Amino acid sequence: MKTSTIVRLVAGAAAAAAAALLIGPATGTTGAYFTESKPGSIQASTGGVSFNASDLTLNFANLLPGEFVTRSIDYRSTGTGTQDIWLVLPTDGSADALNGVAGLPSGDTALGRYGHFAVAAPDGNFTSFNLATAGTGIHSGPTCSTDAYGRGGSSAQAANRLDYTVPFCPVPGAILLSYGIAPNGQGTANITFGFTKLMNSSAQQNLPLFTVAAFKIVATQHDVFPNDVNN
Repeated sequence: MKTSTIVRLVAGAAAAAAAALLIGPATGTTGAYFTESKPGSIQASTGGVSFNASDLTLNFANLLPGEFVTRSIDYRSTGTGTQDIWLVLPTDGSADALNGVAGLPSGDTALGRYGHFAVAAPDGNFTSFNLATAGTGIHSGPTCSTDAYGRGGSSAQAANRLDYTVPFCPVPGAILLSYGIAPNGQGTANITFGFTKLMNSSAQQNLPLFTVAAFKIVATQHDVFPNDVNN
């Protein structure tokens, strides 16, 4: 075999070997893919639910039977995200005047037909002239309608002390005031209270200022109820 022929054969074998190295990664038989990596991390922080409100001590002084007074609560969202604002009544008995069970023996602290309470807010409203939860016997009867957000009630009023046709309409444990309020968003809730014309006893005149019921203004994450078990 001529020398030139040998050189050509050797060169051909070298080229074939190089081609095999290039083909190997594509066929999965030999070699490796080209790769590059960069480090990363997961970081997190938490936002907050908060608000500012005007004076929450609502004084209804020198009330006369059948004359109802309105006080306003102004609030502004200071949280980092969308939230809801609620008026919430405690369940420790300090709000029984607005929703306690009517009649004895369970207690007779509810104002019932002797009181009027109403809320008017951007996304919630409620009114009642019978601030009691229905009890038993002569203290039982129909109940007004409210939705899951505490909106509703009844505008029916008793004509006199012998009128028991007014439905029992206790104030819900939570009434929505503003739904989906954005950061720095503002709202006003108008709270109306008074004693009905049924309160006409001379012994009830000139009563000093006293606490009728406790309440809270509560901010929650949007679409979360204040009584959610995870709050």
